[in-house]
Amino acid sequence: MARYQVKPREDGHGPYRWSHVVKRHNALRQGTIYTQMGDELDAQDSTKLRELCDSAGFELRRVA
Repeated sequence: MARYQVKPREDGHGPYRWSHVVKRHNALRQGTIYTQMGDELDAQDSTKLRELCDSAGFELRRVA
């Protein structure tokens, strides 16, 4: 299990900040400024997250 952060890919309108990925109501979401730590995701969730980031144009990095 690991924590991840996402941000939009640079498009000239940034700067964009990294935000934690959280799991709310059985959906993966981008955390807000009030979210200090992301949720730990299992292998199935991380695969789904990679697919979502690729289709939506977000950068993804593993934090812990």
